[in-house]
Amino acid sequence: MIRLLLLALCSLCLAGCGDHDLASSTIHAASEEEMASGRADLARRFGPEALAAYDVAIQELQLAGMDRGVAAAADRAAAMREIVDGKTVRAVEILGWQARRTRLQGEIKEFAALLEHDLALREKTAATGTSQTVIHRIENEQDILAKLRRLLGEAEQRLHGWQSGANPTP
Repeated sequence: MIRLLLLALCSLCLAGCGDHDLASSTIHAASEEEMASGRADLARRFGPEALAAYDVAIQELQLAGMDRGVAAAADRAAAMREIVDGKTVRAVEILGWQARRTRLQGEIKEFAALLEHDLALREKTAATGTSQTVIHRIENEQDILAKLRRLLGEAEQRLHGWQSGANPTP
């Protein structure tokens, strides 16, 4: 009798584990419709706010397609679906946020080069008067670099949290 009771309790516990947490939920993305349906199901089960990091990851994976030379948006979406199909939400988040980190590092490098050029131009023209255009460009580049570095820091922090087993909040 006790064995039957324990077996019943174990069965109930295992059945209750069927509704996995968000991070271990599997993404099914063989088609656009299947992915949209799965996303809607995740939003219903966990709330749309819980999908913020996942949504960013999906966008970043599509943007990464542009870096690989995939021009058409539909082709980028298909390539992204191929990457994420069958993976867990957490695996998709990690892949997407790694792509975000890579993109931000590239943008920081580009803007740092622009800023370096404009700072040299300002120094070169200081005696004769640097144009307001160059001064404004320097200010804009500094602002953009600060924002990109902040976003990179946030991405690094999120990735570190996932790698250490923590679940950072969106």
